[in-house]
Parts: sequence; structure tokens; C-alpha cells
Amino acid sequence: MNPLIPTALDGTLMIVSLVALFLALAAFISLIRSASPSGWWLLAWTLVVLLIPFIGPAAWFTVQHRKQSFALKHHSDSA
Repeated sequence: MNPLIPTALDGTLMIVSLVALFLALAAFISLIRSASPSGWWLLAWTLVVLLIPFIGPAAWFTVQHRKQSFALKHHSDSA
């Protein structure tokens, strides 16, 4: 076995790492563009998104989706 040729496991780990990186970057950009978190909340969400792969970004996107759904429902009820 040649150590210079990547194995299937190397390829799989590379793909998983790239997906985790993409999710973290997308969540971080969404976090920065969001108007809601500021101060300590921004720092806390940033740490969660960057330090907990897959779960951190998924949690951020879930919270954002629920906030937007609530805001749309609340806005349509008052109109």
C-alpha cells in the first residue's frame, strides 16, 4: 500500500470536513447578517456554530427559521 495515494477513508473524511466547513461558513454569514443577536448572544452563537460541527449550524438555522416563521405569523395576524 502506497502512503502517498489517498484511501477511500481519506476521501470520505475530506468530503465530511468540507461539508462541515461549508455549513459553518454559511451559518456564520447568516449570523453576521442577522439583526437579532448582539453582544454576548452574538459571541455565544458564534462559538456554538464554529466549535460544534453540524449541530451548531443546524441549531442556528433552526432558530432562525422559527423566528422568521413566528414573525411572519405574528405580522399576518396583526394586519
